[in-house]
Amino acid sequence: MLFLGNVKAWSQDHYDPKKTLSSEELFLKQGSSSRVIATPGQKYLVLDASPFIGGFHRYRFFPGDNIKFRMRNETIRFNETISNVTDSSFTFGVVNEAVGRVDYQEILLKDVRLMKVSRRIPFISQAAPLLPLAGLIFIGADFFNKGVDNKRYTTDTGTLVIGGSLMAAGFICYKFTFASLKINSRNKLKVLETY
Repeated sequence: MLFLGNVKAWSQDHYDPKKTLSSEELFLKQGSSSRVIATPGQKYLVLDASPFIGGFHRYRFFPGDNIKFRMRNETIRFNETISNVTDSSFTFGVVNEAVGRVDYQEILLKDVRLMKVSRRIPFISQAAPLLPLAGLIFIGADFFNKGVDNKRYTTDTGTLVIGGSLMAAGFICYKFTFASLKINSRNKLKVLETY
């Protein structure tokens, strides 16, 4: 008992309040390391999402972050890095190899139709790629190994149901982790500033 009481006291001696991170440093550490936030007044994109299932969630996109979106009346999927944000638009660079320069394309916020976002949900995000693989392995193991009937290269409906259920659960976990949000009255895209 005396030893355990001393361990707790020793651990408090190693705590240094000067080494704790500020709220701004924690905010930057939470996201991407390529974010460009130099001074107060830096503009960034915000997607306020209110889905039917689940609660309100705010997605932030700073210059230097990757953004996946589709525009109105176009079928092209954009997967670009934001270079600049203004009051009503954002800009990304496209490398023009023929000329050897970077051309910047400005996208108005009102022209964005759909955004692909991801969020880390404990256990669900990790299960998204593993469950379909587990379903395939389960079906494959039953197919290639001798079963109760002592025959190879056969499978039964129970195995297909279990393997298919694992694959469907993986697809559902993927949809929860990587959502496609339509920009409308429930999901609003806007610009905010740091202060």
